[in-house]
Amino acid sequence: MSEWKEYKLGNLVLTNKQSINSDYPFEEIEYLDTGSITRGKIDSFQSYNLDEAPSRAKRLVEHEDIIYSTVRPIQRHYGFIINPIENLVVSTGFVTLTSNKNKLNPKFLYYFLTSDETVEYLDVIAEASTSTYPSLKPSDVENLDINLPELPEQKSIAEVLSSLDDKIDLLHR
Repeated sequence: MSEWKEYKLGNLVLTNKQSINSDYPFEEIEYLDTGSITRGKIDSFQSYNLDEAPSRAKRLVEHEDIIYSTVRPIQRHYGFIINPIENLVVSTGFVTLTSNKNKLNPKFLYYFLTSDETVEYLDVIAEASTSTYPSLKPSDVENLDINLPELPEQKSIAEVLSSLDDKIDLLHR
Protein backbone atom coordinates (compact mmCIF):
# COMPACT_ATOMS: atom_id res chain seq x y z
CA MET A 1 0.00 0.00 0.00
CA SER A 2 1.32 3.42 -0.89
CA GLU A 3 1.74 6.39 1.40
CA TRP A 4 -1.12 8.88 1.30
CA LYS A 5 -0.44 12.59 0.93
CA GLU A 6 -2.58 15.56 1.91
CA TYR A 7 -3.58 18.20 -0.66
CA LYS A 8 -5.86 21.21 -0.87
CA LEU A 9 -8.65 20.19 -3.22
CA GLY A 10 -8.41 23.51 -5.08
CA ASN A 11 -4.93 22.51 -6.28
CA LEU A 12 -6.35 19.38 -7.95
CA VAL A 13 -9.59 20.61 -9.56
CA LEU A 14 -11.04 23.38 -11.65
CA THR A 15 -14.27 24.74 -10.23
CA ASN A 16 -17.01 26.09 -12.48
CA LYS A 17 -14.80 25.63 -15.54
CA GLN A 18 -17.34 26.52 -18.24
CA SER A 19 -20.47 28.60 -18.54
CA ILE A 20 -22.68 29.55 -21.45
CA ASN A 21 -21.27 32.45 -23.44
CA SER A 22 -22.06 34.14 -26.75
CA ASP A 23 -20.49 31.22 -28.68
CA TYR A 24 -22.92 28.66 -27.24
CA PRO A 25 -24.16 26.71 -30.29
CA PHE A 26 -27.53 25.38 -29.08
CA GLU A 27 -30.91 27.09 -29.11
CA GLU A 28 -32.53 24.39 -26.96
CA ILE A 29 -31.10 23.05 -23.72
CA GLU A 30 -31.70 20.21 -21.31
CA TYR A 31 -31.51 21.80 -17.88
CA LEU A 32 -30.67 20.14 -14.57
CA ASP A 33 -31.63 22.10 -11.46
CA THR A 34 -30.31 21.35 -7.98
CA GLY A 35 -33.64 19.89 -6.85
CA SER A 36 -33.71 17.43 -9.77
CA ILE A 37 -30.83 15.27 -8.54
CA THR A 38 -30.32 13.61 -5.16
CA ARG A 39 -27.48 11.27 -4.20
CA GLY A 40 -26.46 10.96 -7.84
CA LYS A 41 -29.92 10.00 -9.09
CA ILE A 42 -31.49 12.34 -11.65
CA ASP A 43 -35.26 12.73 -11.36
CA SER A 44 -35.74 14.71 -14.55
CA PHE A 45 -34.40 17.27 -16.96
CA GLN A 46 -36.31 20.32 -18.09
CA SER A 47 -36.26 21.32 -21.77
CA TYR A 48 -36.09 25.02 -22.63
CA ASN A 49 -35.40 27.33 -25.51
CA LEU A 50 -32.22 29.06 -24.43
CA ASP A 51 -33.81 32.52 -24.40
CA GLU A 52 -36.62 31.25 -22.11
CA ALA A 53 -34.43 29.26 -19.70
CA PRO A 54 -34.13 30.19 -16.02
CA SER A 55 -31.40 32.73 -15.28
CA ARG A 56 -29.52 30.05 -13.30
CA ALA A 57 -29.23 27.82 -16.41
CA LYS A 58 -25.65 28.73 -17.21
CA ARG A 59 -23.16 26.05 -16.11
CA LEU A 60 -21.67 23.57 -18.61
CA VAL A 61 -20.29 20.17 -17.66
CA GLU A 62 -17.98 17.55 -19.15
CA HIS A 63 -17.61 13.78 -18.86
CA GLU A 64 -16.57 12.83 -15.29
CA ASP A 65 -17.33 16.23 -13.79
CA ILE A 66 -18.92 16.37 -10.37
CA ILE A 67 -21.85 18.65 -9.64
CA TYR A 68 -22.43 19.58 -6.01
CA SER A 69 -25.21 21.83 -4.77
CA THR A 70 -24.00 24.91 -2.94
CA VAL A 71 -27.29 25.18 -1.07
CA ARG A 72 -27.97 23.01 1.98
CA PRO A 73 -25.35 20.28 1.39
CA ILE A 74 -27.11 18.00 3.87
CA GLN A 75 -29.87 17.50 1.28
CA ARG A 76 -27.28 15.70 -0.89
CA HIS A 77 -28.05 17.23 -4.27
CA TYR A 78 -24.94 16.05 -6.09
CA GLY A 79 -23.96 13.84 -8.99
CA PHE A 80 -21.25 12.38 -11.19
CA ILE A 81 -21.63 13.28 -14.86
CA ILE A 82 -21.07 10.48 -17.39
CA ASN A 83 -21.22 11.21 -21.12
CA PRO A 84 -23.47 14.29 -20.88
CA ILE A 85 -25.68 15.16 -23.81
CA GLU A 86 -24.28 18.04 -25.87
CA ASN A 87 -26.82 20.62 -24.77
CA LEU A 88 -26.86 19.79 -21.05
CA VAL A 89 -26.79 22.88 -18.86
CA VAL A 90 -26.80 22.76 -15.06
CA SER A 91 -27.80 25.36 -12.52
CA THR A 92 -25.36 27.90 -11.15
CA GLY A 93 -26.61 26.53 -7.82
CA PHE A 94 -24.07 23.75 -8.37
CA VAL A 95 -20.34 24.05 -8.05
CA THR A 96 -18.86 21.95 -10.86
CA LEU A 97 -15.58 20.18 -10.26
CA THR A 98 -13.27 19.04 -13.05
CA SER A 99 -10.44 16.85 -11.78
CA ASN A 100 -6.84 17.07 -12.88
CA LYS A 101 -6.84 13.43 -14.01
CA ASN A 102 -3.03 13.22 -13.78
CA LYS A 103 -3.31 13.55 -10.00
CA LEU A 104 -6.89 12.78 -8.99
CA ASN A 105 -9.31 10.08 -10.08
CA PRO A 106 -12.70 11.80 -10.57
CA LYS A 107 -14.70 8.91 -9.13
CA PHE A 108 -12.42 8.78 -6.06
CA LEU A 109 -13.11 12.49 -5.59
CA TYR A 110 -16.85 11.87 -5.94
CA TYR A 111 -16.76 9.29 -3.15
CA PHE A 112 -14.75 11.66 -0.97
CA LEU A 113 -17.18 14.55 -1.51
CA THR A 114 -20.26 12.40 -0.92
CA SER A 115 -18.99 10.68 2.23
CA ASP A 116 -21.02 11.42 5.34
CA GLU A 117 -18.01 13.07 6.97
CA THR A 118 -17.46 15.53 4.10
CA VAL A 119 -21.16 16.29 3.62
CA GLU A 120 -21.57 17.01 7.32
CA TYR A 121 -18.43 19.19 7.37
CA LEU A 122 -19.65 21.21 4.37
CA ASP A 123 -23.07 21.52 5.98
CA VAL A 124 -21.50 23.09 9.09
CA ILE A 125 -19.75 25.62 6.84
CA ALA A 126 -23.01 26.30 4.97
CA GLU A 127 -24.97 26.78 8.20
CA ALA A 128 -22.43 29.39 9.31
CA SER A 129 -22.81 31.38 6.07
CA THR A 130 -24.20 34.89 6.26
CA SER A 131 -26.71 34.38 3.45
CA THR A 132 -30.43 33.93 4.09
CA TYR A 133 -30.13 30.14 3.71
CA PRO A 134 -27.30 27.65 4.35
CA SER A 135 -24.93 27.88 1.39
CA LEU A 136 -21.38 27.21 0.26
CA LYS A 137 -19.00 29.17 -1.90
CA PRO A 138 -16.78 27.34 -4.44
CA SER A 139 -13.81 28.36 -2.29
CA ASP A 140 -15.28 26.37 0.63
CA VAL A 141 -14.99 23.23 -1.48
CA GLU A 142 -11.59 24.21 -2.89
CA ASN A 143 -10.26 24.65 0.68
CA LEU A 144 -11.06 21.06 1.68
CA ASP A 145 -8.07 18.94 2.63
CA ILE A 146 -7.98 15.58 0.86
CA ASN A 147 -5.67 12.66 1.55
CA LEU A 148 -4.69 10.77 -1.58
CA PRO A 149 -2.86 7.57 -2.37
CA GLU A 150 -1.16 7.18 -5.75
CA LEU A 151 -3.45 7.35 -8.80
CA PRO A 152 -3.66 3.55 -9.43
CA GLU A 153 -4.76 2.99 -5.83
CA GLN A 154 -7.35 5.79 -6.12
CA LYS A 155 -8.74 4.08 -9.21
CA SER A 156 -8.91 0.68 -7.45
CA ILE A 157 -10.69 2.13 -4.42
CA ALA A 158 -13.18 3.98 -6.63
CA GLU A 159 -13.88 0.83 -8.67
CA VAL A 160 -14.63 -1.20 -5.53
CA LEU A 161 -16.97 1.49 -4.18
CA SER A 162 -18.66 1.85 -7.56
CA SER A 163 -19.19 -1.90 -7.76
CA LEU A 164 -20.78 -1.88 -4.30
CA ASP A 165 -23.07 0.99 -5.35
CA ASP A 166 -24.13 -1.00 -8.43
CA LYS A 167 -24.98 -4.01 -6.26
CA ILE A 168 -26.97 -1.86 -3.84
CA ASP A 169 -28.92 -0.33 -6.76
CA LEU A 170 -29.66 -3.80 -8.10
CA LEU A 171 -30.95 -4.94 -4.71
CA HIS A 172 -33.22 -1.89 -4.45
CA ARG A 173 -34.72 -2.70 -7.86
